Amino acid sequence: MAKGHDKFQFSVNGALHGTGDKVLDGSQIREIAGLEPASDFVLIQIEGGLARSISIEEEVKFASGEIPVFLSFASDRTYNFTVNERGWEWGSPSILAADIYRYGEIDEELELILDSAGDAVIPTDGEVALDGAGVERIRSREPKMVTIKVNGRPRAVEKRPHSYREIAAIAYPNPDFENFNYTITYLHGVHGAEGDLVEGETIQVKKGMVFNVRRSDKS
Repeated sequence: MAKGHDKFQFSVNGALHGTGDKVLDGSQIREIAGLEPASDFVLIQIEGGLARSISIEEEVKFASGEIPVFLSFASDRTYNFTVNERGWEWGSPSILAADIYRYGEIDEELELILDSAGDAVIPTDGEVALDGAGVERIRSREPKMVTIKVNGRPRAVEKRPHSYREIAAIAYPNPDFENFNYTITYLHGVHGAEGDLVEGETIQVKKGMVFNVRRSDKS
C-alpha cells in the first residue's frame, strides 16, 4: 500500500503501492505487492497501449507524478500474441476482449478481428484463447455491421448512412408510404446526436443508436 512519504507510486491489479526507490527490479515490485514467492507470478506492465512482461531481474524506473500500471497472474509462463501488429504478452491462457480494448487503448466503436482465424469477429463480451498452436493475431477495424435498436428490438445493420425509408422498413416490413405516415426519432447518434429523421433524409448509424418509429393513418 502506498504511504504519504513514498516518493514514487505504482499500481498492481488496481491496488496502489509506493516506494522511495527510483529503480526497482521485477522481484522487488512483486514483493512490495505481496506476490511471493516472486517466481510464482507473471508481472505484466501496461504502457502506451502495450502489455509486456517484467522478469524478476528486469529493472523498472519510476518518475515522480507517474503511476505505472501492472497486472499479476499466478502463473509460470507468458503467452505471446499481437494486437494491431504490436507484440503483447499475457499471463493467462486467454484474454477478454474488454481487456484488449482497455489496455490497447482501442476505440470501442471499432471491432476486433482474429486475423489468425480467417478474420473472425471477436464479440465485445468474448475472449481469445492464447494457448493454441502459433501466435494469435488480433487487429481492430471499422465494423461492417453495427447493432442498433428499432422500437426496442436489436437489429444488425450495415454501418453506413440509412435513409428514412430504410429505417421505417426495419420497424414495419413492406411499409406503405402512400397510406401511412411514419414518424421517426433517434437517440445516441454520432457525437450523441438526437432528433427526427424525415422523408428525403439519410443518417449515419452507429453502434447503440436508438430509433423509435410510429405509424399513423394518413386518412
